[in-house]
Amino acid sequence: MIKTKKILTRVGIICLMAVLCAGIALAAAGGYLDVPEGSWYWEYVYYAQEQGLMDGADGNMFKPDSTMNRAMTATVLYRAAGEPETDGSAGFQDVPDGAWYSDAVNWASQSGIMEGYGDGTFGPDDSITREQMAAALWRLAGEPKAGTPSFDDASEISEWALTAVGWAQETGIMDGADGGLFRPQARATRAQAATVLSRYHMEYIAQDPETPEDPDEPENPDVPVEPGLRPNEYNDEDFYIENGYLKYRGGTSHVGVNVSSRQDSIDWQQVASSGVEFAMIRVGYRGYTAGSIFRDLYFQRNIEGALSAGMDVGIYFFSQAVNVQEAREEARQVLSMIDGYDITYPIAFDWERMESSSSRTKNVSIETVTQCARAFCQVIEEAGYDVVIYSVPSEWGVDLDLELLEDYPLWIANYTKEWEPTRWPYHYDMWQYTDSGSVPGITGQANLDICMRDW
Repeated sequence: MIKTKKILTRVGIICLMAVLCAGIALAAAGGYLDVPEGSWYWEYVYYAQEQGLMDGADGNMFKPDSTMNRAMTATVLYRAAGEPETDGSAGFQDVPDGAWYSDAVNWASQSGIMEGYGDGTFGPDDSITREQMAAALWRLAGEPKAGTPSFDDASEISEWALTAVGWAQETGIMDGADGGLFRPQARATRAQAATVLSRYHMEYIAQDPETPEDPDEPENPDVPVEPGLRPNEYNDEDFYIENGYLKYRGGTSHVGVNVSSRQDSIDWQQVASSGVEFAMIRVGYRGYTAGSIFRDLYFQRNIEGALSAGMDVGIYFFSQAVNVQEAREEARQVLSMIDGYDITYPIAFDWERMESSSSRTKNVSIETVTQCARAFCQVIEEAGYDVVIYSVPSEWGVDLDLELLEDYPLWIANYTKEWEPTRWPYHYDMWQYTDSGSVPGITGQANLDICMRDW
C-alpha cells in the first residue's frame, strides 16, 4: 500500500512477537511439522518460504536445528540475488556440473560473495559459521561501512569478519546468539539462516508491492466520471501547509501517518508531539505468490507505541485475496490480531494487483476484487469497527468498481506536486498525499495523510 524509501529498521529489528493471538494460523499452507507456531523463528521461516528463499528439508519438515552447509548458503544467497546468470564454471573440483547447487556456487565465487579454499575445492558439505554467514551477506550488500561490533565476545570474531559482523549488528540483521554473545565460530542453523536471510531480504531487496502514483508522474491520472456518485466538494483554496503537514481550513481535518515494518524504529512520543493525530498501522498482509497470511513484524511495537503516545489508531491489511472466501479469511485474521487494542480509526482494505509472472492476483477480474472488498468490509463492520477502502485513482474502474462501493468510506493515495489539492473527482474521506514527508521520530521519508472526517 504505502511506498517507502527505507525498508527495515537499523536498530531493534528483532522485536518479533513471540506470542500470537489464540486461534490465528499464519503458517503457510502445508506448514512444517517441526516449526512450532510462536517460536522465535517461525514467522521468518514462512517469510523465507513465501519469498522463495528457502525450502523444506524433507517433505513437511524444515529441520530448523540442522546446520547450514556452504552449498545451502550459496543457494539461498543466489535466490536472494534473483538467480543471476553465471559465467561458466568456477572450476571447483568438488562442485560437479548439474548439481542442485552448482549455479549458486559458481555465482557466489565469481561475484566474490563466497570464496573457495584455495586448493581448487569449495567444500559444499562443510558447515558455515555465524561470522562466515555475516560476511557473505555483507558482501552481497556491497560491503557497506560499519563500526566495530559490541558483542561481549567481539574479541573472538576473526579480523576479516569484524566489519561484516558490525554491519549485521547495526542493521539488526543478526543479533546475539546467547544474550550479549555473538558466538562467531558457532555453526549456523537453518532457523538462524531463515531469520537473517529474511531480515536481509526485507532490508535490501524486498519492496512493498504497494505502488501509489509516483509524484513525478501527472498528479491525477484520468478517472472516468460517473454520474450520480458523490462528487469531491472540497475547496482547493482551503488546503494549506503548516509545520510540514497538509491541513484544511474549510472543515474537519486531521494529520496522520501510515506505517509498517518498512519504517525504521519510531519514536511515537516525538511523532505525537509534532502534531500528528492519528496513525494507520499495517497489521499484516497476504503474500502475492503462495498466498500465505503474515502478521506485520512491527505491528505490536507500532500499535502499542502509538497508543501510548495518545494517538488515534487505525489499521490496514494488504490483501491479495482472489475470492470472497479469502477476503473473509483476511478480515477474520485482522480481527484476531487487533483483539484487545483500542482501534478508533477505520480498518482499511488495501488490494493491489501484482503484475509479476508469479503473482496470484495478476488476472483477477474487477468484479471479483470488488466482491472481495465488500466481503472484507462486511466482516469488519459486523464486528463493530469502521472500514475504509484504500486505492489509487488509476485503479478505480480497473480493479475496483466505485459505483458498487460508494457506500464505503474511501482512502485515496495520490501524490501531487508540492502537495497541490488532488483533482480526484469523487468524495474521499482520507488522502495519502506523499511518501516523502518529514516527521520527527520517524527516520527518513514518511507517508503522510489528511483525514477529512471524525471517526
